[in-house]
Amino acid sequence: MDENDKKILTELISNSRMPISKISSKTGIPDSTVSNRIKKLENNNIIEQYTTIINPEAIGIKVIAMIIIQTETEKHENVEIELPKLDKVSQVYSISGEYDILIKVWAHTLEELNDIVNSEIRTIDGIEELRELIVMEKLKEEPLKVDLDG
Repeated sequence: MDENDKKILTELISNSRMPISKISSKTGIPDSTVSNRIKKLENNNIIEQYTTIINPEAIGIKVIAMIIIQTETEKHENVEIELPKLDKVSQVYSISGEYDILIKVWAHTLEELNDIVNSEIRTIDGIEELRELIVMEKLKEEPLKVDLDG
């Protein structure tokens, strides 16, 4: 990745819907070069996807929970395969320490969260123990800000 790629990425990070012509005018890089470099960044998986960030409360999602999960050693891989399949689970991380996996779950109500935990998560073969951490107040949640020079 060279300086021109970094300039293009910086603009796309600020607004992933920015037209190529505007990226070109802001960076001084010709339109065709911007277009070709974006395709190359996509093909090399530097740009993985373009997305829309939705305000959860605006669509009625009021409960966010972080859940730490301890798995049965011999069934850990099954849990890693099954958890990402759940619609209300947005993030799944393998972690170190006493617990093995951390997930983020979204729900409209506490009752819905309880149903997700008991009917979907706990039924996965290999989950030994879990602890729910209900988010009381969101203090900061935003996309990663990348220092392309560091």
